[in-house]
Amino acid sequence: MNELPRWAQKQNQERSLEQPSDAEMEAFIGPKWEKVYRRKLAPFLDDASFVPTWNWSAAIAFPPAWFLYRKLYLPFAFFFLMPGIAFRLLTGTEKPLTMAAMQQPENEWLLMMNAAVFVSTMLASGGTANWFLYRRARAANRLVVQQQLPQAESELLLRRVGGVNRMATSLFVALSMMLAVATIGG
Repeated sequence: MNELPRWAQKQNQERSLEQPSDAEMEAFIGPKWEKVYRRKLAPFLDDASFVPTWNWSAAIAFPPAWFLYRKLYLPFAFFFLMPGIAFRLLTGTEKPLTMAAMQQPENEWLLMMNAAVFVSTMLASGGTANWFLYRRARAANRLVVQQQLPQAESELLLRRVGGVNRMATSLFVALSMMLAVATIGG
């Protein structure tokens, strides 16, 4: 009989400090909890382990921007830096290439590699976004519960830690567009 070792078996988790309540999730996620995220995060409410789910906003919007918008700063840094690192590792090129240089016939493979890295980033961000959001909501809930605050203050803290970051996202998108225009023109 081939049984998995104990560390590889799914743990039976009870709904407790581990699982935020509906009210806590709504406070953390914001107004889109009922209409959008309750359904998207449902697989994690039963079992917190990773299950690929799909988030169109994270995949289609400039991938790292969604993570910044949702205050997921570590995944934002990963999805912002990794495409460039992956492109350099896969192509072996150290010099920055403009779009004009990549469109030259001898560099056509670089353009294809750039597209492949971009599509891979979109797939990875779209497939992991909901799990990252759930994990952050659960961690924030633990933090708030440990503070032992009155219910009203706990809800306010969850709203402040969760929610969205419009200002940073707007600045990031604006700077990215300016950089893209400069790169295309250069």
